[in-house]
Amino acid sequence: MVNTEPELLHQEISQTLVNWAANNGVESDHIVQSLMQDLAGEENLAIWAGMDPFEYLPQPHPTLGSSMFSWAKTAANIRNVLVFVPVAITWEAVSKATVAFAKFVETNNATTVNFLEFWQNGYDVLDKFWTIGNVASLDFVIILGVIALSLISTFFNTRGSAINKGEIAQIEAERLEMALALKMYLYSMREIDKTNVKEGIASSVSALLAATSTLAKTKQLSGVVRELEDGVPAINEFGNRVGKESEKLVKQVAVLSASLSDINSSITGELRDAVNSATVGLDLANEGLASSTQSIRTNSLAAENEIKSLQSLIKKANRGR
Repeated sequence: MVNTEPELLHQEISQTLVNWAANNGVESDHIVQSLMQDLAGEENLAIWAGMDPFEYLPQPHPTLGSSMFSWAKTAANIRNVLVFVPVAITWEAVSKATVAFAKFVETNNATTVNFLEFWQNGYDVLDKFWTIGNVASLDFVIILGVIALSLISTFFNTRGSAINKGEIAQIEAERLEMALALKMYLYSMREIDKTNVKEGIASSVSALLAATSTLAKTKQLSGVVRELEDGVPAINEFGNRVGKESEKLVKQVAVLSASLSDINSSITGELRDAVNSATVGLDLANEGLASSTQSIRTNSLAAENEIKSLQSLIKKANRGR
């Protein structure tokens, strides 16, 4: 059966790179385009493996924060231009009022009207738009607009900085993840040189040391199991001796119980109660001794079986190595 895992991994890395470049707007970058072409054609991979993707991958720029900065810049530019509009309108109004006042004076020599009064009234000579009251109102509105644009520009700058910080962190995390994926995929495709050989030898020696350490621990465990196995016959012998002695004691207790039963039939009163109690106690002791004897034998056999099972597992592990 053909192993398709490398092919699947290659397709996954290629698609991941394409998606990352499209999502971050760097698909037109020359390095990214060359890498995508070589991955698609499976060419020059050894050359790319010798380069560090953490360095050659481009750094994407944030978009949401940048748009906020663009709006802030636009608002600031409009404000910077608008701040001079009241001055221009005022000086144009002064010019219009001066010309109109001169005409008014030529026509009405006998009338005593000062310039400010004429500028405010107009006397049908000066257009109402250029009167001092109207110009002052217009300048006030424009100045309010300048103030509003200053606040808007400051808000967009602050908001853009906050969004930019989070977006840059996310972009950098995605870039590092992409670079790490490329590094891991291309690592095995490096050209063989002295450095690679040294690294391979170091890895092999490290694996050999680990295996040796594990094997030594297995040998130690085998020694402990052998010592336990050597102790099993002694445990069995002790159990047999205890069992034989317990059987003798059980027989003696049975004889004593029978004797007490015979005595019990010929006595009465408190003495009979005492004999009954002794008989019950002997029966319980008899049962306890029998149970203890059986427990010792069972535990001894169980210990022997467990030790044999552990030895079998160790032998299988050694054969597997």
